[in-house]
Amino acid sequence: MMNKCILTSCVALLWCLLLQAQGNPWNNPVVSPKVGPNGEVTFAIQDAHAKRVELSGQFMDGLRSLTKGENDVWSVTVKIDKPDIYPYSFIVDGVQVGDPSNMLLFPNERFKASLLEMPDSSALYTVNDVPHGKVSYCIYSSNVLGMNRPLLVYTPAGYEAGKKQYPVLYLVSGTTDTEETWFKVGRVNTILDNLIAQGKAEPMIVVMPYGYMMNGTPMPSSMEAAEMYTVFSEEMVKCVIPFVESSFRVRTDREGRAIAGFSRGGGQSLFTAFSHLDKFAWLASYSAYLTPQVMDHYFKELMVPSLSESKLNLLWFGVGKSDFLYQDVIKNLDYFDNKGIRYKSLITEGGHTWMNARTYLAETVQQFFK
Repeated sequence: MMNKCILTSCVALLWCLLLQAQGNPWNNPVVSPKVGPNGEVTFAIQDAHAKRVELSGQFMDGLRSLTKGENDVWSVTVKIDKPDIYPYSFIVDGVQVGDPSNMLLFPNERFKASLLEMPDSSALYTVNDVPHGKVSYCIYSSNVLGMNRPLLVYTPAGYEAGKKQYPVLYLVSGTTDTEETWFKVGRVNTILDNLIAQGKAEPMIVVMPYGYMMNGTPMPSSMEAAEMYTVFSEEMVKCVIPFVESSFRVRTDREGRAIAGFSRGGGQSLFTAFSHLDKFAWLASYSAYLTPQVMDHYFKELMVPSLSESKLNLLWFGVGKSDFLYQDVIKNLDYFDNKGIRYKSLITEGGHTWMNARTYLAETVQQFFK
């Protein structure tokens, strides 16, 4: 077992510099994706043996067929109205593959996707000429799971120069995501760099743990999910927090700790915070919920108006109207309404996407620790 951090002072910038190589790594003769004027983007893949190639992307509904051209290069051009960072992949004869010409990959345990970044100078995910924080890749010893575990840590600009103790956000990604997903897809480092520079967010440390706890992926509405949340909660309090507090200059009071997550990570965050209100004063759930049955089984005595009046400085929910979990999240909000518990919420357009997750992150980090 080991506790170790690889301090990568340039990791964030190096990852962002890869954007310049998007569509042409290693002088690949196939350029993909190629962003043109007026939101037109061309996707291409070279495959001499494919019989059918389709494009799947979160910037459109359904699939688009690619046409085979010279040198066995399949291509298609689509128009994307709204700039953002979009996951996409090719379906080659029924098999999902990432874009071999694109170095920007979506870290995930199951599906193979690449990332399209549409240029947008006003977007918070855009790298600007502001002080940049750093990202560390760490390994800690888990006594709960009996193994070494990975996590990433963002430290804001100026961390190395002083002795200040910073508030810390524990930020958890979703089902099949990895500890890298909030960094490489969520762009938490760039979002915080920009918001801190604008004076809209408090300088904070962000810890991104690996959320997978047990074999299988239980439905969030099941009691098996609650069992998984229980293990995660124990892992967080007994292993992750002690490692972070012994390795980084973070505040150790509950007012200096927040926890938030997307999808499964949102459920894990809700369960962990409610289980350990002595540890967390700020809580946000992005596209996630706990069922009334789980709430009553584990936290019935806590579900009183004083939860929002004296125990949590912020209880926040975000969900998209097209999210497949939308109705479940609304039921969760109705539960809190019936208990007289105050919360903040943001209902957006769109579905269960990382485009929405970035929006929710940007909204909540401006409210934490204030």
